[in-house]
Amino acid sequence: MPDIVLATLNAKYIHASFGLRCLMANLGGLRERACMAEFIINQQPLVIVEAILAHEPRIVGFGVYIWNVEQTTEVVALLKRLRPGLIIILGGPEVSYETEGQAIVALADHVITGEADVKFAEVCRGLLETARHE
Repeated sequence: MPDIVLATLNAKYIHASFGLRCLMANLGGLRERACMAEFIINQQPLVIVEAILAHEPRIVGFGVYIWNVEQTTEVVALLKRLRPGLIIILGGPEVSYETEGQAIVALADHVITGEADVKFAEVCRGLLETARHE
């Protein structure tokens, strides 16, 4: 089972998330401990949550955009309700420039602002290393 799930809610099935692929490519040694899970905004939040939790991750990173922030907020809230210890990391343009006052940001454990291609891997490495020593 992967420790890290990179997830996003796309507008349609035919759209693929370039951002997730960049994050995966830059995970380095953590790449084998990660997987991608792409969904669409029309899927039920519980279906998305079940698919994510089936991987039994320790960290879930979400790409948040203007077209998916509402649905992603529902998914993150449900994930935190079902697995409070699950670490949620947010990134993407919708949370990079306005971190105060957003419901999704209040639910998350970490928010990466700006470009996350290298920073996401650094944060995951630190979190997994800290958890190993606890």
